[in-house]
Amino acid sequence: MYVTGWSAGGERMSSLLKLVDDTELNAMVIDIKDDDGYITFKPEGDMSQFGQAYIRDPEALIKTLHEHSIYPIARIVAFKDTVLAKKRPDLSYVLDGKVWRNGNGDGFINPFLKENWQHNIDAAILAAKLGFQEIQFDYVRFPEGFEKKDKVLDYSMGEYKDKKPTKFIEDEKAYAEATAAYDAGLAPLQEAFDTATTAYDGAATDDNKEARDAAQKALSDYKKTKPKSPDFGEKARLTQLRVDAVTDFVHEAREQLKPYGVKVSVDIFGYSATLPEAPGIGQNFSRISENVDVISSMIYPSHWNDGYFGIKHPDTEPYRLVQEYAIREKEKLSALASPPISRPWIQDFTASWLKDGSYIRYGKDQVDAQIKALKDAGIHEFLIWNASNKYSANVNYTP
Repeated sequence: MYVTGWSAGGERMSSLLKLVDDTELNAMVIDIKDDDGYITFKPEGDMSQFGQAYIRDPEALIKTLHEHSIYPIARIVAFKDTVLAKKRPDLSYVLDGKVWRNGNGDGFINPFLKENWQHNIDAAILAAKLGFQEIQFDYVRFPEGFEKKDKVLDYSMGEYKDKKPTKFIEDEKAYAEATAAYDAGLAPLQEAFDTATTAYDGAATDDNKEARDAAQKALSDYKKTKPKSPDFGEKARLTQLRVDAVTDFVHEAREQLKPYGVKVSVDIFGYSATLPEAPGIGQNFSRISENVDVISSMIYPSHWNDGYFGIKHPDTEPYRLVQEYAIREKEKLSALASPPISRPWIQDFTASWLKDGSYIRYGKDQVDAQIKALKDAGIHEFLIWNASNKYSANVNYTP
């Protein structure tokens, strides 16, 4: 279950511990770097300026979690960071001389900049040293809709400014190999057509005409298979560099965390698994999955557009939505040499902000439906999200 820093350090923790003791729940995802960018306890050293004493005694918290046999996961909100953006506009995005914020008033820091990578990794190391067994990075992406804002915002691309994207390098190689193979196949067909044409020109018999026409058709059909040059334009380059920056951050974080013996997980938009990639925000499901121990797609039924997967109102059909998602995720993960554990986020809240008729009230039955759909799909781990940490009673966590 998700637990805020406020809950972990406050009175609500006792009821959350009881819920774990009384059910099959066995893990807590606790905010260590929260959605504002604050460290949720007061660390020593350089990170102390970002600390808030929501959790007054983090060592005692870890001890309590162990006493209750709770697997501790530290949530690190990476690039959504209003605090650092305000302190360091040069690490964020600027519009008309001020730090840009989204419609909710949230500030973000720039994934192109390695100083921002290190800020988040340092927060993760704090959690690892405390005794958290897994580091979960959230908001590992550019702001939503960034591809529509990147031309009006002022920001640095750091070392990525003049870089050739990984996908360009891969596509260039594949295109060269495909073109060479095409040319090799073209030569004998062209030669056969030339020979048949010469023969027909020398003797315009029906057999020679048939042979020439057949050779011409074979050559014409083959030319339709000529490889198309990939898009190497500037817009595509910037798009793919966002994917590189996000993927490179995850890779670097995992490398720096290896000495601490922790698992690394990443939260990712569910729809990223249903697309080749979500390049506007820099998330490529497969490339991120290759660099983590656990992938946690946020598959909340309320977060899918009407009609997705052919479901009129996804929030009203939690079992079917999860079932359809799981099919796509399985396809993506099965293509990887060493796929991570799948541990999706599911919904235990009511999406009352949606229009009437497109959402339902969530409680035990709706949570049960999501868990059952995951189990039926062969996914046996999950995380439950409720922003206020109020979870439905009597849920069947192990159907």
